[in-house]
Amino acid sequence: MGFEQSPHEAAIYRWGNGGNALLVGVYVDDLVITGSKNAEVAAFKEEMKATFQMSDLGPLSFYLGIKVHQDNSGITLR
Repeated sequence: MGFEQSPHEAAIYRWGNGGNALLVGVYVDDLVITGSKNAEVAAFKEEMKATFQMSDLGPLSFYLGIKVHQDNSGITLR
Protein backbone atom coordinates (compact mmCIF):
# COMPACT_ATOMS: atom_id res chain seq x y z
CA MET A 1 0.00 0.00 0.00
CA GLY A 2 3.03 2.27 -0.18
CA PHE A 3 3.76 2.59 3.55
CA GLU A 4 7.33 2.95 4.82
CA GLN A 5 8.43 1.34 8.07
CA SER A 6 9.84 3.75 10.64
CA PRO A 7 13.63 3.51 10.96
CA HIS A 8 13.20 4.17 14.71
CA GLU A 9 10.24 1.94 15.64
CA ALA A 10 9.52 -1.31 13.79
CA ALA A 11 5.79 -1.23 14.61
CA ILE A 12 5.12 2.21 13.06
CA TYR A 13 4.40 2.72 9.37
CA ARG A 14 4.06 6.03 7.49
CA TRP A 15 2.41 6.95 4.22
CA GLY A 16 2.54 10.39 2.61
CA ASN A 17 4.79 13.35 3.08
CA GLY A 18 4.85 16.85 4.52
CA GLY A 19 1.48 18.00 5.83
CA ASN A 20 -0.33 14.95 4.44
CA ALA A 21 0.74 11.93 6.49
CA LEU A 22 -0.96 8.75 7.66
CA LEU A 23 0.59 6.80 10.55
CA VAL A 24 -0.31 3.25 11.51
CA GLY A 25 0.90 1.59 14.69
CA VAL A 26 0.70 -2.20 14.75
CA TYR A 27 0.51 -4.28 17.94
CA VAL A 28 -0.28 -7.98 17.46
CA ASP A 29 -3.74 -7.75 15.81
CA ASP A 30 -4.55 -4.13 16.69
CA LEU A 31 -3.97 -1.03 14.61
CA VAL A 32 -3.79 2.53 15.85
CA ILE A 33 -4.45 4.81 12.89
CA THR A 34 -3.92 8.56 12.79
CA GLY A 35 -3.46 11.10 10.07
CA SER A 36 -3.46 14.75 9.20
CA LYS A 37 -6.65 14.42 7.13
CA ASN A 38 -9.79 12.59 8.24
CA ALA A 39 -10.56 11.64 4.65
CA GLU A 40 -7.22 9.81 4.33
CA VAL A 41 -7.85 7.90 7.57
CA ALA A 42 -11.37 6.93 6.41
CA ALA A 43 -10.08 5.81 2.99
CA PHE A 44 -7.39 3.67 4.63
CA LYS A 45 -9.95 2.04 6.93
CA GLU A 46 -12.24 1.23 4.00
CA GLU A 47 -9.37 -0.28 2.02
CA MET A 48 -8.38 -2.42 5.02
CA LYS A 49 -12.00 -3.55 5.55
CA ALA A 50 -12.21 -4.55 1.88
CA THR A 51 -9.03 -6.63 2.19
CA PHE A 52 -9.25 -8.04 5.73
CA GLN A 53 -11.92 -8.93 8.25
CA MET A 54 -11.70 -5.82 10.39
CA SER A 55 -13.84 -3.92 12.87
CA ASP A 56 -13.51 -0.24 13.72
CA LEU A 57 -13.66 0.36 17.47
CA GLY A 58 -13.83 4.14 17.04
CA PRO A 59 -11.62 6.75 18.67
CA LEU A 60 -8.81 5.37 20.81
CA SER A 61 -9.78 5.35 24.48
CA PHE A 62 -7.61 2.64 26.06
CA TYR A 63 -4.46 1.01 24.71
CA LEU A 64 -1.79 -1.19 26.33
CA GLY A 65 -2.91 -0.26 29.83
CA ILE A 66 -3.00 3.47 29.09
CA LYS A 67 -6.23 5.47 29.23
CA VAL A 68 -6.45 7.92 26.34
CA HIS A 69 -8.70 10.97 26.67
CA GLN A 70 -9.43 13.02 23.55
CA ASP A 71 -11.34 16.29 23.33
CA ASN A 72 -11.11 19.68 21.62
CA SER A 73 -8.26 20.79 23.88
CA GLY A 74 -6.06 17.84 22.88
CA ILE A 75 -5.12 14.33 23.89
CA THR A 76 -4.01 13.24 27.36
CA LEU A 77 -2.66 9.88 28.50
CA ARG A 78 -3.33 8.51 31.99
